[in-house]
Amino acid sequence: MNKSRRIFWVCSLLLVSMAVSATTPYERIRRANDWNVSENIAGVRQDSLSVSYAELSGGYIGGDFRESYQAKQSWNVGASTASITHLQKMSLVGSFSFRQTEHYDMCGSMFIQPGFFPVDVMEFTPGRKSLQEYAFDGGIAYDVNDTWRIGAQVDFVSANMAKRKDLRHTNWRLNLSAKPSVMYHKGDFAFGASYIFEKNSESVEAEQVGVSASSYYAFLNKGLYYGIYSVWGGSGLHLDEAGVNSFPVNELLHGAALQMQYKGFFAQFAYRHKDGVVGEKDRVWFRYPAHRFDLMLAYQQKGHFAHLDMGVERLRLFETILESISANGVTTTTEYGQNRILTQANYRIAPSYEYISSQWELLTMAEYKIKEGLSSQIYPYLYHQTLSTWNVFVKGTGHVSAFDVELGLGAAGGNVVEDQNILEHNMTVLSKPYRHKEWYQWDMEYQTALRLNAELSLRYNFWKGLYVEINAACLYGLGLKQITSPIRYQVGLKTGYNF
Repeated sequence: MNKSRRIFWVCSLLLVSMAVSATTPYERIRRANDWNVSENIAGVRQDSLSVSYAELSGGYIGGDFRESYQAKQSWNVGASTASITHLQKMSLVGSFSFRQTEHYDMCGSMFIQPGFFPVDVMEFTPGRKSLQEYAFDGGIAYDVNDTWRIGAQVDFVSANMAKRKDLRHTNWRLNLSAKPSVMYHKGDFAFGASYIFEKNSESVEAEQVGVSASSYYAFLNKGLYYGIYSVWGGSGLHLDEAGVNSFPVNELLHGAALQMQYKGFFAQFAYRHKDGVVGEKDRVWFRYPAHRFDLMLAYQQKGHFAHLDMGVERLRLFETILESISANGVTTTTEYGQNRILTQANYRIAPSYEYISSQWELLTMAEYKIKEGLSSQIYPYLYHQTLSTWNVFVKGTGHVSAFDVELGLGAAGGNVVEDQNILEHNMTVLSKPYRHKEWYQWDMEYQTALRLNAELSLRYNFWKGLYVEINAACLYGLGLKQITSPIRYQVGLKTGYNF
């Protein structure tokens, strides 16, 4: 038995002996009403159970089986609270959370949530990053009469991150959504409609404070790891450009959703249109419109809950053609057009089944995703990629006296296929698009490597809703070539109050 296998079995034994996080009464009640996880807050009144909780938590994550942008080790501490309250003619929902995370030996993507936007900026000097995250949401549902309900919900998420080693950078992120809704119900039938507005933005401000004999490099990923690799202050990276003090990304989404329920059956169809820009004012470097469709089907009966989620998103990334002219101390930028450099399509299907009783619970989940990309940064070269990933997970929970014991086991993997086309052979091209092969190979191996994961938690409910919980998880990768270690693990401690 080699060393990595011994580490895996030791990690597994630690999980079993320690007896991720146990399911809370709040989560069980929230998931039992399909309207609670829909885009329509008015449907919260389809249930009448009120529940709240408040919680403090802390944890540690370590191990080198990780994404290229993840830290080697991280510490975090946080607090959260959430509530669903039903009154005579209205219902109120709300939550608040805060989390402080310290990441060590972290580099790669400079964004707080890598992969969220179609472009990315990467740096290559590991250092410490501090991340603070705040989240707030609130919603109200009101009975207009015996058949009509109205509601509105607002979600707000804010985060900031700072790196304390050159190449330094500071980030500010904001996610805001507002969803007014209406619902008609009579007997076993209910129908709802919602309007969806979302705003997502993040800015990255890079700087170099120390004096170094060598320059710091960065990479602008324009899709499929093709892009520009140069000194971080180079004009092609847009990190240090006159007239723009950061690398800003902004997107607005408008959409709508329809819901229908008949007895235990529930369905929702949602559509979103996205308009995204990278840059600001007259310095817009990229634009990316997108369309997204989501379908949710659910059925429940006597403690049995079945769900099927499906989604499709299509996105196009355009790079603008700009010219800046300075005269008498004034810089004027003119946009002459734009080139489509990336076409992307994402497909997702995720079935799940859950059983809940007073003594035990069972949750099974699966997910299959396909991500297709077509990169065309320099004519006549076309690069096509199809990345498919899958995962399955089973989790069981037992309620024994004052203890809740939860065990989860899962597996995941994937596959990537690429091909290249040259549209015209009889033309002179200075060079092919640059690809950062080392980080591309790291990312693809992490996405597609076969892995096993185990989670275990033990919660003790000791007095009138008060509880304390310890939890742990371990991830083990198989057949690795680029990633140096097959192990990723985390441990956590929580204490809270259900009321």
